[in-house]
Amino acid sequence: MTFSQILFRPFIVFLMFLGSLLLNACSAPGPISSAENVRAESTRLGTQWGEGLDSRVTTVHLKRAGNQPLAMNVLRYSAASHEGERLRELAIANGRVGIRVLRENGAAWPIYRTDGAEHLQGKSGERYSLEYRNYSKTKTYEIVATVDGLDVLNGQPGSIRNRGYVLRPGDVVRIKGFRKSRDEVAAFRFASVADSYAANSAAGSPTNVGVIGTAVFELIDPVVATISSCGQSPCAFPDDGNKSRQGYAKPPIYSN
Repeated sequence: MTFSQILFRPFIVFLMFLGSLLLNACSAPGPISSAENVRAESTRLGTQWGEGLDSRVTTVHLKRAGNQPLAMNVLRYSAASHEGERLRELAIANGRVGIRVLRENGAAWPIYRTDGAEHLQGKSGERYSLEYRNYSKTKTYEIVATVDGLDVLNGQPGSIRNRGYVLRPGDVVRIKGFRKSRDEVAAFRFASVADSYAANSAAGSPTNVGVIGTAVFELIDPVVATISSCGQSPCAFPDDGNKSRQGYAKPPIYSN
């Protein structure tokens, strides 16, 4: 299948031992208090359909190398403070793709990793953008991104079947908002749940606010495709680039 991208039997075993049941009964967490529920609700944030920003793109036709994403990530955000490992960048796809959430001034919002999940503390009214960096020297990726469960390109419910942004080797892509046209996006701004785009869109739902989703696909890109005969050293053709090198052999330069 060819996609158009823009420049993302479980078996349940029950152990019925009495000792296990007793341990579970003793260690099971208690119910969440109403005060905790109120506090959690008060710190929820969504993303508003913000002001129009210039953001020009072109359409290319590339094919995915597979139907399933190489990696998926869910970044949760709210106004709540978090503890844990502080990150400036998330590394996904075995470190080949980096994700940062940038403030309006270009600084990175801090991300905290706690219990295997990543959290970002946002602030209502502030603008942000998503930055994706390709650390691979040879692979082209497609980034399918969602905010609050809505695809950032078409505003429809997020799906890995949707098209995404092309991220070529060494490139950086910044997604500043929900795409309105080839030339403009509606800026991402943290806002209350009631003011979020998801809560005020026929395709969205307020139950999905507070998450930024990323799916990464590998693309078959003829622009960067190369012929390589080097599985290991020594290599007979170490320069496998597409450009032909003209001229003749030059004499050696001896150090002494």
